[in-house]
Amino acid sequence: MIPVSGISFSATLDDEGNKYYATVLVNETDRYDLIQPGMVGERIPLQPINLTVRNETGSLEITPDRGELKFPKGNYSISYEEAVTSNTIHLLFAEPADVSFTLPHPFMITNPLLTSLQPSGSVIEEGNNTTLISWTKVRSVEVRYYDEGQEHLLFLFAQFWLIFAVVLLIPFFLGRGN
Repeated sequence: MIPVSGISFSATLDDEGNKYYATVLVNETDRYDLIQPGMVGERIPLQPINLTVRNETGSLEITPDRGELKFPKGNYSISYEEAVTSNTIHLLFAEPADVSFTLPHPFMITNPLLTSLQPSGSVIEEGNNTTLISWTKVRSVEVRYYDEGQEHLLFLFAQFWLIFAVVLLIPFFLGRGN
């Protein structure tokens, strides 16, 4: 049996940016994989916290086996928390899924030097001190976000190098006139 991905994957980053809360809705399946890609594309199991699997009749007690959840065929809602490292969330899906990700303020994705949104073609909506990023029918998602402090450091770094370049170029241009 081929694993079926979530019909709908929705996640929200917590206010500190240390973890996200995810909810996955799956239909007519007996399996779901909680995985992320490794450095060379290998499948690495997630280590979910507070994992809950529910169907029409109630909650099921399921423990992932190397990232794989197995249950009787049906419709399920899977909820869990997952830690975030390096302000990056990277997920893989066995089949195309609709994905939405909510970032609270002060986390941002607007500066292309500090962020990454993969795949391209995401829809971004801002409002209510949050940013909603969504994709339709994707097999993997990467979200790299930053806060205001990182943006200030980038501008400080750029200003330092601009001043350094001007200080080095002024004697060069003044010396060319002679």
